[in-house]
This record gives sequence, structure tokens and C-alpha cells, in this order.
Amino acid sequence: MNIIIRQELKGDHAKIKEINDRAFEQEDESSLVDKLRKKDQFIPELSLVAETDKTVIGHILFYPVKINSANQKHTTLSLGPMAVLPEYQKKGIGGKLINEGLKLANEFGFRSVIVVGHS
Repeated sequence: MNIIIRQELKGDHAKIKEINDRAFEQEDESSLVDKLRKKDQFIPELSLVAETDKTVIGHILFYPVKINSANQKHTTLSLGPMAVLPEYQKKGIGGKLINEGLKLANEFGFRSVIVVGHS
């Protein structure tokens, strides 16, 4: 199976919603993706899809978050949500999304990523 990882396009939004809803069996994650897209901090290049045979089968979103401590402030990325259609899970697609996202995050100057979600 040939997997292409690319930036999401507006035409992918409905499929990304379907992927998240089916993978998580609820709409919380797809609602979160929709809300984050509308924020000024959203980086379109860090919202990626996995595609095979011109069909989008997976999605990952990296989103900037600020961590403030008493002594310093740091901007990092959150990884999540990430979803793959159930029939394509356990085939390494999530790993490909993560690896490409981390590569791009590094190119954007981010040096850390935190994982948001559950196992």
C-alpha cells in the first residue's frame, strides 16, 4: 500500500471529520479539530493527512501551546488528535503521520512535542 502524507486541504475537512468520528466513535475530536482550525495559532502545514489511492485515510494535527512556569515561557506543540480509519489501523500509518509531522515541526523551529489524548 502506497501512503502519501501531505498537508490537509479544505476539501479534506469532511473526510477528516469522518476519520476522527469513526476512529474515536464520538465527535469530540472532530469538533476540536474544527475549533483549532479557526484559531490564529493554527499552522495549516502541521495538519496532515495520510492518503492511499487518492483516498484520505488518516489525519494528525500538531498545534502550538504555551507552557508557563515561574521562571520562563516555552512554546511547544501538542500532538493530537491523530486518527486513522479503523480498517487501516495497525498498518504503520499513524507512525508515518507522526514522523512526517515531527520532521515538519523541526523545520518550523519547534524543539518539543507533547502528546494529548489517551492510549
